Amino acid sequence: MLLAIDTSTSLTGLALYHAEGVRAECVWESGRNHTAQLLPQLDLLLRHIGAARDDLRAVAVALGPGSWSGLRVGVSVAKGMALAGGLPLLGVNTLEALAYQHGRPGLPIYPLIRLGRERFATAAFRAGPVRQEPDRNVTLAALVAEISGRALFCGDVDAAALAELRRGLGERAIVPEAAASVRRPAFLAELAWRRFVAGKHDDLVHLEPVYLGEPVKAQP
Repeated sequence: MLLAIDTSTSLTGLALYHAEGVRAECVWESGRNHTAQLLPQLDLLLRHIGAARDDLRAVAVALGPGSWSGLRVGVSVAKGMALAGGLPLLGVNTLEALAYQHGRPGLPIYPLIRLGRERFATAAFRAGPVRQEPDRNVTLAALVAEISGRALFCGDVDAAALAELRRGLGERAIVPEAAASVRRPAFLAELAWRRFVAGKHDDLVHLEPVYLGEPVKAQP
């Protein structure tokens, strides 16, 4: 069974995944309390399905872009568990996981992670996910100015971000409803599981988070 950890933002997620699919998943607003909440929530999730940490066979973690403090906690916990249990460690880019969750054939996807100071992490993807460019640190105004056709925006799209997207693109900006927009760790787990069953994993020592800019305070 694979454990997936996502602490990219104040929205934290855990998922347990095996050969038949998702066994358990939880998502909650942790604010700045990733350190205090992560492991107790994991133990609760394992108890719900009658499992224990000894049943884990791999650990996956969201690498960001995202909050400096949140990513540091998630990657540190994932590395500690992998080292203690002798488990493979798999890092997954947070934007790629979002693009995988929301991909629609034929429609470009721009997952968004708020970095602070009116800036967002993003990259263009196609369904798959198929990456079209490296991660970037941009303003929404600059991003909108580049886009001429219809595009799907997912992730950290609050009312203010949606208003700016609609001002620039009108109905060409496709945004999922609020419930569908929640970043689900099960999709991160599924991407990691594909690599795990293929016998791939990352280097425990050298795997690092992707901050994509100067450290900023996590949203409360």
